[in-house]
Amino acid sequence: GCVGFDLGTLAVFSLAALFFDAVAVMAARPENRGDASFVFAGAIAMAVGFTLAFALAAFVPGSDSYVAVVAITALSVLFACIAANNVRAIFTCRIKIEAEYCGCEEVTTTHGAKLYYPVCAYEFRGKSYCGGSFQSIGARRAQRMAEAGTWPIHLDPQDPAVFITRRSISLGTLVVAVMSVAGFCAALYILVAA
Repeated sequence: GCVGFDLGTLAVFSLAALFFDAVAVMAARPENRGDASFVFAGAIAMAVGFTLAFALAAFVPGSDSYVAVVAITALSVLFACIAANNVRAIFTCRIKIEAEYCGCEEVTTTHGAKLYYPVCAYEFRGKSYCGGSFQSIGARRAQRMAEAGTWPIHLDPQDPAVFITRRSISLGTLVVAVMSVAGFCAALYILVAA
């Protein structure tokens, strides 16, 4: 069947998802990707994957297992891209300088957890920069940075606006990487068992 959903509803969802895919691809121009090109690629892969899953569910009877494989794989690709982006930053952000801590941008996740993205001001090669890191930190580190006033950061000499506050693999990166591997394994298991 169609995974228990109404065919018309799934067809509408798949067409809507396809529209948003087109918008995402057009928005993902190189100048908009900034320091998270891997994440952009993962988001596009997930959007396209979910569109394909909707289309399979709507138009291919008996494709339940393939729908699951495509959806899980798309999500796993996103997780893999997020982990890869964080690991890449460890290698590209290699110049250490002192920066003025200007506060944190707080982001609340869908699960209610708070992520803190430090905002710093600094100079590099005669030019001033002020912006936020794409690497989140914990509340305790944010408090320590606020108390210190200045903090060592690591920036990318090819793109000095990109910086991180620690050159190590975070627990969050490890969790995302494990989720990605687990997703790929689950998709492979479903595919083999289908």
